[in-house]
Amino acid sequence: MADRYRTGATVYQLAREFGISRHTVSARLKKAGVAMRQQSPKRELIDEMVGLYESGLSLAMIGNRVEASPGTVRRYLLTRGIKMRDSHGR
Repeated sequence: MADRYRTGATVYQLAREFGISRHTVSARLKKAGVAMRQQSPKRELIDEMVGLYESGLSLAMIGNRVEASPGTVRRYLLTRGIKMRDSHGR
């Protein structure tokens, strides 16, 4: 796993490949002493988040689809100027 990450595989790709969560991948890589890369999502992924949110999906549902936390989804939606609904969808 560490070699695949060092040669360019993302945490998300490794999580899918090994059938584990991205958090587990990160933890294992850190435990192995691998220097982690910090990558912002690509424009297309943020566009997808916006579209999913505008279609009515919750932050949690979007997070599950794009393998990110609801807080991360919210942060990127706010950077795009998207107005947040309240927790009841209004």
